[in-house]
Amino acid sequence: MRFLAFLAAAAACWAGTVRIVPKNGGFELQRDGRPYYILGAGGTGRLALLKQSGGNSIRTWSPPSRAVLDECSALGLTVLVGLDVGKPRHGFNYADPAQVEKQRTRIRAAVESLKDHPAVLMWALGNETELNVSDAERIALWKEIEQLARIVKQADPSRPVITVLAGLGNSKLKELQEHCPSLDAAGINAYGGMMQVPEQVAAQGWKKAYVVTEFGPRGHWEVARTPWGLPIEDTSTEKAAFYSKAYAHAVRGQPQCLGSYVFLWGQKQEKTHTWYGMFLPDGTPLDTVDAMTHAWTGAWPADRAPAIRMLTVEGSGIHKPGARITARVDAADPEGGPLKVEWDLRKDVSDNPSTGGDREPPTPPIEGAIVTVRGMDAVVALPETPGNYRLFVYVRDSSGKAATANRALRVE
Repeated sequence: MRFLAFLAAAAACWAGTVRIVPKNGGFELQRDGRPYYILGAGGTGRLALLKQSGGNSIRTWSPPSRAVLDECSALGLTVLVGLDVGKPRHGFNYADPAQVEKQRTRIRAAVESLKDHPAVLMWALGNETELNVSDAERIALWKEIEQLARIVKQADPSRPVITVLAGLGNSKLKELQEHCPSLDAAGINAYGGMMQVPEQVAAQGWKKAYVVTEFGPRGHWEVARTPWGLPIEDTSTEKAAFYSKAYAHAVRGQPQCLGSYVFLWGQKQEKTHTWYGMFLPDGTPLDTVDAMTHAWTGAWPADRAPAIRMLTVEGSGIHKPGARITARVDAADPEGGPLKVEWDLRKDVSDNPSTGGDREPPTPPIEGAIVTVRGMDAVVALPETPGNYRLFVYVRDSSGKAATANRALRVE
């Protein structure tokens, strides 16, 4: 408690600066005059493990509590503070002066309340605010982002301000360059598109720095689908390999890139409960955490998570009501240790039409669906009710790490 009180006192008198400066044909982020490369993750939990894994920063999507900022300071972490900006797809009307002014007042107040805390690294205006809007709506949005950027810089001239884009389609960087000159850099969310980020930045003539504000596995909109239309999720082992590949291509060594925030240092329901989180719901880290440890530190953990080579399920994927099927996972522990295998079946909700990470309700396991588990094999009893389902497997090692995979099924 005394230490946190000390941090609070230090925050009250913080007078440092964070700047983006040109360097060697690119840019460098400097914090208090020293180079600072972002090794970050999105989320506010498991911060000690983030630090232990080599991370140095977190991203939030709305202003965090001072308790979170204090914890970050205690661990030597910084925060990219998200400032909520109204989304047209959620009904925000940028032609309504009252809504616009209320938002300006709220954002100014948020910056004023947190600007003296030393953990604050930068400000991020909105997250994928431009997703699913018309061309005219997007230009109106950019013009207001410019006004908000000026407000933030007036309230806190000591830190950069960015806005966060849902990918780089529609020549968004060209539009930001024209309509938002007060922005110090661009935040880019990309998943499968990570393999084109530097090329798109160059093609659109972006003259400033960028931060990869979200990256992770191939998105549910980027993968192959079952014959009945459901997205096929990569295994966590395949995701870990993609994290490493994407980081090497779009972040490491890119002169305009100030660093990145991996998504998600936590767990959430989005199409499935395993698609984007780097942890299982019970907090168990997946092999994607190991991949980022290697990306941040250059070394693999001494004890790595299990790896899943293949998940096979009997049949074509379409089954009769009440059918019993067998499934098998082929997995191994890098250190040769014992593995524990768990299974569950859930109603599939990956056809949920939500976009941009909007909230989705979770789906619990179906009781009694897993009949027997023997070694790497399971017998599964499918429901009598027709519909879409998904079979999940979790492979755990003795050190508290895991890998996961799933298979979409249809009962008809």
